[in-house]
Amino acid sequence: MIVLQLSDFHVRGDDRPSFGVVDTRRCLEEALAHLKKTEAKPDALVLTGDLADDGDEKAYRILHESFSPLGWPIYAIPGNHDRRDRMRAILPGWCPADPDAAPCICYTVEDGPVRLVMVDTTNPGSHGGHWHPTVMRWLDKTLAKRPRTPTLLFMHHPPFATGLPVMDASLENADALATILRKNPPTRLCCGHIHRPILSQWRGVSVVTAPAVSMQMELDLSEKGGDEFRLETPGYLLHHWKQGVLNTHVCQIATRTSFAGPYSFSGQRTEDRGQKTETEDRRLKTDDRAACGLCSQLSVI
Repeated sequence: MIVLQLSDFHVRGDDRPSFGVVDTRRCLEEALAHLKKTEAKPDALVLTGDLADDGDEKAYRILHESFSPLGWPIYAIPGNHDRRDRMRAILPGWCPADPDAAPCICYTVEDGPVRLVMVDTTNPGSHGGHWHPTVMRWLDKTLAKRPRTPTLLFMHHPPFATGLPVMDASLENADALATILRKNPPTRLCCGHIHRPILSQWRGVSVVTAPAVSMQMELDLSEKGGDEFRLETPGYLLHHWKQGVLNTHVCQIATRTSFAGPYSFSGQRTEDRGQKTETEDRRLKTDDRAACGLCSQLSVI
């Protein structure tokens, strides 16, 4: 069984650059071109949040029109930049929410050798994650139904400290999640939000975060770490289950990568970031073409 996990697209409906810097529409198009060339077709494509940059209706329509022609089963959960109501309205087939977890978008996919459990950790208006009491009850009950089933549990916010302090208030009530997972540990907990791949062990559970399809978090372990990003090579995770073994591969997307940055998520005005990007784009034009040529040689993992 092959499950592809893509995260943090930050697509905008107005086609303006995300955070004044990143052409996320181009990132989406390059990701799609890459996926269309994959030889091993996935059993599921899972999108772990921040599909839209600001919950714009048009952004979800762009995503739907872009991914639907692939013909793959697609499942999505919201991130802190998303809007549940618009995801339900525009992407109902991608997020078949269980009414028992309302108002959150939670559900399971049970038709493969590995169960996929999709959990909504968003709290409208908040950057960090939150465990809604309804979600806690739903997850406890859901995992208990098939306690020995191999399970990939997907959610946007990771529960562990990443060493990037600005991002490390990611999930409130993490102890409640740990209590549930101790009784019914999943095979792997798979998250987004951090915009870079991290493999960790948290409360006895194997946890991995996905790189972003858009900008990548700057690896800064100082006190201000977690507030800056670079235009590094985007990527995704490939979860492969075979004969009782689960491997998670970090895959790169062939794209025009400049490695420009770091840019601040919060410290620059949009206009300033946009002007800086135009200047830097001209300066890096030659390097950009060279990086694209190098990336085109990468093989799909």
